[in-house]
Amino acid sequence: MDIALLQGQSQLIIRQNFRLIVNQYVVHLVNPDGSHGAVVGYAQQKRGKLKEEVVLYTDESKQFELARFKARQVLDVRAQHDVTAVDGTPLGVFSKNFKKSLIRSTWHLERPGAERATGQERSLFGAILRRLWGFIPVVGDFLPAPTYHFDFVGDDTKAPVLHVERQMKLRDQYFVTFTDPTMDRRFGICVAVAMDAIQNR
Repeated sequence: MDIALLQGQSQLIIRQNFRLIVNQYVVHLVNPDGSHGAVVGYAQQKRGKLKEEVVLYTDESKQFELARFKARQVLDVRAQHDVTAVDGTPLGVFSKNFKKSLIRSTWHLERPGAERATGQERSLFGAILRRLWGFIPVVGDFLPAPTYHFDFVGDDTKAPVLHVERQMKLRDQYFVTFTDPTMDRRFGICVAVAMDAIQNR
């Protein structure tokens, strides 16, 4: 995978494939018409393994690694997760703000040479509805959870950095939009994957 090609993308699509014991994520380029393009990334995470190191590969063959992330603390929903490139270069750190996430999921991103960014669910009503969804008889068991969108902005400048938007489908699908050209796309992909696999929504 040409890192320069990946870094030049302003939007990517991440699709989740459901498996019995693992979550699988396939990253696609976006075609001009908005459809899925070529595969540029693949990752999988065993359910319940919050401290497992999740590796992002170029494709399902898992021959070539792009990046990886791992939690610093075991079974801690507030744990910081380090994202590194294949050569060990730090790409950034992300963590969940547990207190604020009780009502409205909130995440923090830290990158070398950049201000910290915070992402929060765009809709308070949607956040509350998602938390009640699983308690609705029948409906919560057979229909996909309500969609959600996250907007990340710089803590000081409030400049937009990253958007992660979930579509209402039977399988989770996300549009990841990079509004900060300096953000490493590998870091953004790892954040989006973790938000689905780890945040325990």
